[in-house]
Amino acid sequence: MISILQPLRIPSFRRFWLASAVSLFGDHITFVALPWLVLKLTNDALAMGTVIAIAAVPRAVFMLFGGAFSDRWSPRAVMLASNFFRFVLIFLLAALTYFDVVTFSMIAAIAFCFGLADAFLFPAASAMPPRLLAPEQLAAGNSILQGTMQITLVAGPMAGGLLLALLGTDGGDAERLSDRVALATVFAIDALTFVVGISLLLLVRERFTPEQPPQVSIVSSVIEGLQWAWRDVPLRMFMLMMAAFSLVFRGPFMVGVPALANTHLDEGAAAFGTILSAMGVGSIIGAVLAGSVKPAGDHWLGKLLLIDFVMFGGILLFMSTVHDLVLISALVLVGGILDGYVIVAVTTWVQRHVPAERMGRAMSVVMFVGQGLFPVSSAIAGALAAWDLLFMLVLGGGTAVVVALIGLTLRPLRRLGY
Repeated sequence: MISILQPLRIPSFRRFWLASAVSLFGDHITFVALPWLVLKLTNDALAMGTVIAIAAVPRAVFMLFGGAFSDRWSPRAVMLASNFFRFVLIFLLAALTYFDVVTFSMIAAIAFCFGLADAFLFPAASAMPPRLLAPEQLAAGNSILQGTMQITLVAGPMAGGLLLALLGTDGGDAERLSDRVALATVFAIDALTFVVGISLLLLVRERFTPEQPPQVSIVSSVIEGLQWAWRDVPLRMFMLMMAAFSLVFRGPFMVGVPALANTHLDEGAAAFGTILSAMGVGSIIGAVLAGSVKPAGDHWLGKLLLIDFVMFGGILLFMSTVHDLVLISALVLVGGILDGYVIVAVTTWVQRHVPAERMGRAMSVVMFVGQGLFPVSSAIAGALAAWDLLFMLVLGGGTAVVVALIGLTLRPLRRLGY
């Protein structure tokens, strides 16, 4: 059994992990500051949502190309280029904010470019561990990376909110000046994290470099990657299950939790934060367990994935009938633990299953399937919740359970991991 900390003894992985952690922390600080800047400029929640959507569109559309670029020029090279581009963008935003010349159209353009850079960064980062670690070390390495991501998801927004609160003031012209300086300072801190991250990535050395595939156009490379992923039956079954999960759970959960907190839980907004925190803490515990305990065995992978699906379907059904914050949070915590474990397990399986020369494209397809349907799921869930919130939760939860039961009848999915 590989110790969860063993990958950190490898200098290149340690530098990659630190670069990822620092950059993620900075990103999550900006995720608080950017919407706040939009609200200060426009006083319009719709404008804030529009900026988020503007960033999400290129991230989804170009993600498949990001994977193809990673396979062509190596994940490390793509990460360096993407992080340098993002550094320029966030530094520009800091300067525009500080000198009080930033406009909504400028923010929208920067958000679009950020989403475009993310489309190349995310598949490259997911394709890096197999180039730095031996196969038997991947589970521990993915556990460290997944746990770190969840920690920064909690710590980053908290730090961003605290910085804005400490640097900001209330009232009159002083508020405008202080908010401008506070927001510019937060963006500058994020720019600094990119400098640190890029410096660490420059010191990373890949354990091996796979044989380069035949040189074809990027579009042809993307198409070939999609065709290969579809022909690979285990990978195809996994992606179909990921698509189903994104469609029937992610939207209903992300729409349902705040709506339920607002209408059915006495704690209101505090309930929303508590439930999401329970999910985050559970995911951290699950990720650590995945890298710390003896694996259940590859033959359990498909079954664990289906159990995870049933668990989250059950959470939606439970939320539709039991309106107690403590009980909901406890169940979400357990679900988060299971999901954190499963995410590490399936990520490790994909990295071991896919040939090295196709890793970037395979990870981009998996991420595209997992994220691409989220806007659709959210839109449907929002429309249903506006009509009848509890019906939306029952429909989403019931569909998730039914899909999982259907999955149990499919031998390739049941035997995923063999």
